[in-house]
Amino acid sequence: MTSKFKRQVTVFSLMGLAIMAITIVFGANVYRGNAQEGSSMQARTITVTGSGTTNGAPDTVYIGLGVDRVDSNIDSAVNGARETLRAIVAAVRETGVDDRDIQTAYYNVFPEDRYDNAGQPTGDRQFRVSLGINVTVRNVDNATPVISAALNAGATSVQNLNFGIADARPLESQARIAAVADARARAEELAAAFGVTLGDVISVSEGFGGGVIPIADGRMNSAAGGNNQIVPGQLSVTTNVQVIFAIEG
Repeated sequence: MTSKFKRQVTVFSLMGLAIMAITIVFGANVYRGNAQEGSSMQARTITVTGSGTTNGAPDTVYIGLGVDRVDSNIDSAVNGARETLRAIVAAVRETGVDDRDIQTAYYNVFPEDRYDNAGQPTGDRQFRVSLGINVTVRNVDNATPVISAALNAGATSVQNLNFGIADARPLESQARIAAVADARARAEELAAAFGVTLGDVISVSEGFGGGVIPIADGRMNSAAGGNNQIVPGQLSVTTNVQVIFAIEG
């Protein structure tokens, strides 16, 4: 290989290394610039969570009704409990409750051994049968008559009484609008505190709310006068939203 050819190869090699170095430096600068721009864009936002709550009167009552029957003969215990439960269901129907709103809740049969005063088994055994139904009352004013009818028919327990709203969507909509207004108010307060201008909404996401929750209403409770009537009070619906706002200027 001639010395002239060697010099040309060396020159081309040096040029290639120089170009490669320039490319690496330029690429690093571009990457650094993009990273800084992305970091700047990410930093220039305000993220807030707004909450909205609305209250409404319940229109539905859920009631658990049951009967317990104890007998030394298992057939007598089961048949007696069934007969009483049939009477309870019939009485509940007579108050205007539809068949679709009556559902079996439990059917329990278990033995109970007898013990003397010293705690020793006597050898005697009896059987306890517990039958229950869940009743949906779609008129709050009818809840007390339903319970009275069931007790008169032989029910031995009233349990799991809860209030509900058949269609909570209107209240949810009001709570959602209130949550959005709350989020904007929080964002504007933060923007003013930092001396910046609030921009457009970048994203909105709805979080899990509290659902329909019972709340105490002292006015309604005092109005009941302690006359053993069912007091429905009010229910609250809560919705949360997370909103990201851009910062202008």
